[in-house]
Amino acid sequence: MNDERDAIRHKLQSQFNSRLEESIDRALEIQQQNIIPNHHFSMVSSECIRLYQDGHLTATVMATQALNEGLIRFIEERNSITDQIDRSVSVERLVMHVIISTEAGEASKRILRSFRNDFHHMNPSILKVPIKDIAKRNIEDICLIEKELFDCTFADGKLRPKQRKYWDISDDGTMEVLLR
Repeated sequence: MNDERDAIRHKLQSQFNSRLEESIDRALEIQQQNIIPNHHFSMVSSECIRLYQDGHLTATVMATQALNEGLIRFIEERNSITDQIDRSVSVERLVMHVIISTEAGEASKRILRSFRNDFHHMNPSILKVPIKDIAKRNIEDICLIEKELFDCTFADGKLRPKQRKYWDISDDGTMEVLLR
């Protein structure tokens, strides 16, 4: 059993070492929001970043697509928008009503247009998709959206969210966050 464990350790260590420099390069490309509220999607958001850094590009595309749709729903909920419409139309409405910026809206729409059905249904046409480019763009777009929603500052040793409605702030002024 130890021989098998050692063989697996050696194989995994070799794979890790061979990808390390590329992983570092991808990590440096990402300008993620380092503190986000601890919501139901927060772990998935962090997972998207790790997937990209580790070079799991197809998974990055699929996870960022799902996260984007979840963020659209989250923004709608926090702004008391309850009618269900096409996500692209919803994003347009969020921009039109200045709930999100034009830049965040464009980022969200790019993700929505990032060959969602090809990935979701594993269509044969996925072979023609520039996965590396799409994964990088999607993760950058997610980071842009999250920065807009969850940007914060620090004053007097306290975290100060710029858009409080997207944070669950308790009566005593504390909040659960995810540090990354």
